[in-house]
This record gives sequence, C-alpha cells and structure tokens, in this order.
Amino acid sequence: MVEDVHADSTGANYVPEDELLEPQTFTQGELNDLVRDLDLSKDKAELLASRLKQKNPLDKDVLVSHYRKRDFDLAQYYTTDGPLCYCNDIEGLYANLLQEHSSSDWRLFIDASKRSLKAVLLHYGNLKPDVPIAHPVYLKETLVNLQEVLEAIQYRTHTWNICGDLKIIGLLMGLQQGFTKYCCFLCLWDSRATGERYKKYD
Repeated sequence: MVEDVHADSTGANYVPEDELLEPQTFTQGELNDLVRDLDLSKDKAELLASRLKQKNPLDKDVLVSHYRKRDFDLAQYYTTDGPLCYCNDIEGLYANLLQEHSSSDWRLFIDASKRSLKAVLLHYGNLKPDVPIAHPVYLKETLVNLQEVLEAIQYRTHTWNICGDLKIIGLLMGLQQGFTKYCCFLCLWDSRATGERYKKYD
C-alpha cells in the first residue's frame, strides 16, 4: 500500500497552510458585535460567551458577565417617575450611541397596547435603528397621559413630527373618543341622526 505523502523540493513532508494558522480569539468588542448581529438577549448572550469560554476561543480579558449589565451605560439617560420611564437627555443618549441628532431627521411614533403606551424615535428612510424614549406602563390612551409623555420627553424643545394610529392623532387634534354625536370638528353633522342621513342636505 502506497502512502499518500506530499513532499516539496527539499524532501520534507508538506503541511497545508491551514494547519499552520493559529486559531484567532475573539476580543470583547468582536464578541459584542457577534451578539448584536445574532440579535441575542442578555441570557442567550451570556450563554454563548460561557460556551465559547469553555472551548477557549476568547481572549483572557473577555468577561462572560459583561452582558448582565450591558445597559448600564444607557440607564443614566432614563428616568423613572411612577409608571412613566422616559429619556431625560436626548442629546446625551445620541452621543452615547455615536449618532448625530437632528429633529428634522427623526419622527416621533406613539402607540399603545392594552397595558402601556410607547414613544419611539424613527429615522426618516429607516437608515438608522429606532430609539425608544418613553414607556409608560399601565397608562391608557388619553389626552392627559399623552400630554404627560410629551412634556417628559421635552417635545416642545425638539418638535419632532408625530406619527401614530388614527386614535392617537385624533386625541392630539382634540377629537372626542367613542361614538360621539358630533364626530367632526369642522361641521356639526349629527352622526346619530340616521333617519335624516339621506333627507337632510344642508
């Protein structure tokens, strides 16, 4: 049986270049980029770092517990006041995110679920990630609650364009909620007078 031995001109055994390369280890920054690209939660990011630490492809200075407090540097820009958590320093938050903030490049999106409201800054063209700036828990969609959120995030200073569903826009425009008698703020058409709907013209 003939052995398959590769030899160079000097007669020494040939070793593929891949076997000569030493394994490259991840730095903390590279591991953070990987976690971000995979969109992992805190628990899953810590699990990934722990498994990689066992197999030794990480630098010695990489911390597995880094992901438990990865939001600590951003927490200083948020304030909790009762059920409302909001951003108290928009410019500082954007500086920490290494982004430039111009009010004309962002729009304020307000929406609500059954449990809470939320206010998020959306970039025109969606070229940059969304930035959550307010999250009041257990507050319903009312004009008073919306005014409280807008005052907390200093809307009058930034004057973003507001976008949302028809209920939010209606509240901000001063329209009444529910099945109102005069639903239009421009006219006094009685929406409940169904008997006169096709009889009254002026």
